[in-house]
Amino acid sequence: MVAAGLARTGNFRLILLAGLALALAVFGTASEMPAAGAVTAAGSSCQHAVGPFHVHATLVLGARGKIYVPYGITVPGLANYPNWSATMPADHKKILATASSWCSNTVRLQVSQDNLLGPHGTGFSQKYLNAIKTEVGWAEAVHLVVVLNDQTETAEATGVDDQKGPTAGTETFWKKLKPAFGGDKQVIFDLFNEPRTFVSGMSQPQEWALWHDGGTFEGSDYIGMARLAADLRAAGARNLFWVEGPDFASTFAGMQAQHAVLTTADVVYDFHHPQGAHNEATWHNDFAWLVITNVAPVVDGEWTNYQPFGTAANSECWQDAPTRIPLYLKYLAGFSIGMTAYQLAAGLLVKSNTNLASPTTISAATWSCAHTTNPTNRGAGQLIRNWYRAQNG
Repeated sequence: MVAAGLARTGNFRLILLAGLALALAVFGTASEMPAAGAVTAAGSSCQHAVGPFHVHATLVLGARGKIYVPYGITVPGLANYPNWSATMPADHKKILATASSWCSNTVRLQVSQDNLLGPHGTGFSQKYLNAIKTEVGWAEAVHLVVVLNDQTETAEATGVDDQKGPTAGTETFWKKLKPAFGGDKQVIFDLFNEPRTFVSGMSQPQEWALWHDGGTFEGSDYIGMARLAADLRAAGARNLFWVEGPDFASTFAGMQAQHAVLTTADVVYDFHHPQGAHNEATWHNDFAWLVITNVAPVVDGEWTNYQPFGTAANSECWQDAPTRIPLYLKYLAGFSIGMTAYQLAAGLLVKSNTNLASPTTISAATWSCAHTTNPTNRGAGQLIRNWYRAQNG
């Protein structure tokens, strides 16, 4: 029953979008790229999105009312704590490849709250702010929309900070960025990466209340997504907001029932690695209901089917990847749900860190979630790139 209903809803949505696309103004796609970022033939034919961006029902519209669906790559170098500066040359190459070989219209830059403000939130690094400006400049020069994502996990991993959700420091972080980016029509604010203020056994009402309203968790005080989004709007940030759900941004199940939908304008709900079975019933429950019931737009802000790092496969690995990933991508397209895939690194989306145009491929004959030292036949890079070219070409 669920699958059939979703198929009908998806088809209706595709018809609606086709009609809107014909009615709305169309931008030219050809543009001159800077010498440092010369694009391939495939890249030069790909669409660019132009802001400012606003939410209209379950769509995001850009300049002249053109529908904007993000297709892009997450670039995490600036989130490294504390050795972020060494990653910038690699980030530059990844940004250029995102715009060219990967037929993207968006890049999601992960930036560190602790690198900007210090692990206790009492400092300020102009050098780090300048680095963010530099990478945003690189991306905008090749006509990418830029998503800035507040990432705290890298500092948490070092033991210098333990911040599992937005705090007063998160609000300070965004207010420090607002003068530089709050009026930039090409920049989106992804307010907090993978909220994880939950414990096993916490009820759904407790978890959504903590996510929405804040509170004390494991000795730390959190402000909640509702206050963070509202305070940034009140401070003058005009950017589109991406807001990630709880449980490491894996689900929005129960949000409406628990009265946790945000009232702040121009919000897109951002999930990452949906948990559970890889089927339409699970995807409906985790995120697609937001579109189907006309609540808000949705994006898969960070997705991979395989993590090559460490000694064992983790929960992000899809045991049924050869058959289910194509269906997943088709499902997302049916509801105009975009993606910023993770990331241009060996074994994930590309085979080698020295050739960012050579995607990983999935071999159905040898597929396994088992760890391997040479996982070039594990990642869904080829599938993602083909999907981007089909959707954004």
